Amino acid sequence: MRWATATSGFLAVMALAGCAARNVPSGPVVSPTGVVFTGGTPPTETRRSQTATLYLRQNRIDRALGLALEGVAADSTNPIHYFLAGVAYLRLGQYGPADSLLADAERIYPAYVLEIEPEREAAWVQAFNAGIEAFDGGDWEATIGIWTQATQIYDLRPEAHLNLGSLLAADARYEEAIDVYRQGLVGLEGVPVTRVFQESDLSDRERARSDMEEGMLALLLSTSQFAEAEPMLRARLERDPADVELRTALAAAVAGQGRQAEAIDMYSGLLSEGSLAPSALFNLGVQLFGSGAFTEAAESFRRLTELQPSSRDAWFNYANSLFAAEAWEPLATAGSRLVELDPLGENAQLVTARAQLEIGDRPAAIASLDRADQAPVHVEGLQMQRAAAVTTVFGRVTGNTAEPGTPLLLRFTFFSDRGELLGADTLTVTAPPPEESEGFEVRFSMAAAAYRYELLP
Repeated sequence: MRWATATSGFLAVMALAGCAARNVPSGPVVSPTGVVFTGGTPPTETRRSQTATLYLRQNRIDRALGLALEGVAADSTNPIHYFLAGVAYLRLGQYGPADSLLADAERIYPAYVLEIEPEREAAWVQAFNAGIEAFDGGDWEATIGIWTQATQIYDLRPEAHLNLGSLLAADARYEEAIDVYRQGLVGLEGVPVTRVFQESDLSDRERARSDMEEGMLALLLSTSQFAEAEPMLRARLERDPADVELRTALAAAVAGQGRQAEAIDMYSGLLSEGSLAPSALFNLGVQLFGSGAFTEAAESFRRLTELQPSSRDAWFNYANSLFAAEAWEPLATAGSRLVELDPLGENAQLVTARAQLEIGDRPAAIASLDRADQAPVHVEGLQMQRAAAVTTVFGRVTGNTAEPGTPLLLRFTFFSDRGELLGADTLTVTAPPPEESEGFEVRFSMAAAAYRYELLP
């Protein structure tokens, strides 16, 4: 999960400015950043505002709020009571009504932003830090609620949006996370009127923008919202036109909108480049296969098998792409290699048998089918996941000819992204009854990019 932390340079909590007690200038108001404010109805001191301000300074928040709301009801054109009521709600942690009242105060008197902005940021700091404490205490729902309030009250700081979006995405609340990222990106288009950004601030905001776009793009693509993802991808590619992952994602977004010919041209351009990394070849192959470009997908996975010659997954995807493309001769050869790396995979034997049958090698096809029928168990649903310095392979073992309860020893061998041997681990599985399945996992204490397995005697 991507976390952001508030930097100390922004954390000065402002005391109540008490602008009601000041003399309001008769002419334009100029902010420290050079913004000129004209027009609107300036705040006018009243008995209620004076007393409410005193109560706020004494931390008697409920009394201050009551008086300020009475002032709003008595005179809806005087912004001072909206401001004081909004500040009181901030002190009470009720950011929804606070946001509304402060917006009203600023609408009536635009220059009020000079007093409102520090109050909003101070409330944001408190909410952001409270969210950190709730998360450290293991209360995700409280954290989400608190950071949601932080994003409501102040959007010129990106940290709460970044953390909230990551947390919602981790909780599979994808649409909510996308909305938070959208709001955060809008906030990054704005700048404070009370403070001039330094170079370090601008750099931090650009990093936050990049992280936010990255998180949002991943969610848009995974939820098939390709039309919204496309312009974001194109904008990022303008900044980094050589990024293979972005180019692959753009092709997927184009394909997802039904523009298959355009997408295949993009994929072909990527495949014409001879220096794609293994991860890029794998992702490209997956995207091509999903787009129905099976021949191009097979080429991507074929090149991956050259880099990772002992990768079960590379050969599995290569064989399945050839099968989908009905490329029987290369599949017969690839299938033979696949069954060496996936000896208990029923699908590996079946696609190989089909290819052998299609090219007229009936004895080989019968032998492949016999191996599938006579396997003690079948290994299915293999998936590899890598986190930090640990690689885990998940799968299922399905009963076949072995007596139920028979122990079977599987050895998994792991490789780097360039095919170098990293090590091996063994796993004992118990044969289930025929056609029944049990899950298993094997953990390898290094970050691997590929694996194969074999049945030991």
